[in-house]
Amino acid sequence: MKQKIFFVAVVMTLISFSIAADDAGAKAPDSEVRMNIEPGSLQETAIRDGWKIELLDESRSAADLTTIEKDIILALNMVRSDPVRYAQLYIKPIITSFNGKFRVLHGITLRTDEGLIPAEEVYGYLIHHVPVAPVAYSPDLHRSAVELSFDQSKTGKIGHITSIGRSYDVRIRSNGRWKSGVAETIGYGGKTGLDMVNNLLIDDGLKDRGDRLIMMDPVYHFAGVSVKTHSDYGSIAVIDYAVAIADKIKGSK
Repeated sequence: MKQKIFFVAVVMTLISFSIAADDAGAKAPDSEVRMNIEPGSLQETAIRDGWKIELLDESRSAADLTTIEKDIILALNMVRSDPVRYAQLYIKPIITSFNGKFRVLHGITLRTDEGLIPAEEVYGYLIHHVPVAPVAYSPDLHRSAVELSFDQSKTGKIGHITSIGRSYDVRIRSNGRWKSGVAETIGYGGKTGLDMVNNLLIDDGLKDRGDRLIMMDPVYHFAGVSVKTHSDYGSIAVIDYAVAIADKIKGSK
């Protein structure tokens, strides 16, 4: 069985919003989070590989996220916090998995547009990238991401615009009060959170590698994610990003 992983080009904009934000979100006790680590999960992998998940996995206690969505936030924070180590542990093995434009992942043969080139490219990019701060999980950004992922899980469409014409900046604006820049990355295909993050980093078929650049941009401090099924690609993963909460910029705690 051959499948193709697909990515959507990312658009960024600088905007100021005036809608009130609620960045709270239900949390479970930290001890409970550590006790519920599932065998074979990204949590388990991260602990085995020595990552400080107490600093990188704060979304694990968010009651509104699925396991795979939490894994995406964790993987995103892993690569941001130590890009060199991430490249060596999780990108280098991908480079060896190619046969021309095809690679096998979880027993499935995937067809790529460019083959090995973007995987080698992202490896070099991360090896020379300085660490950046992890993103904090935002329930508001999760809601804006859900709006698109849910819509496309029903329609089978792709891109940043919902079936009723709402762009990512409109969706984010209606779910929070953000200061300055916002952005969105979308990946189609992938079985695990780590796969989805790696696919976005590789950015196969996108000449500007816009997803990769946003994911590693130190300007973004908040993120929300949503994963749904997709009729053509199996899954859709939407990650929405923001620079800062307007109220926090004004000095509120």
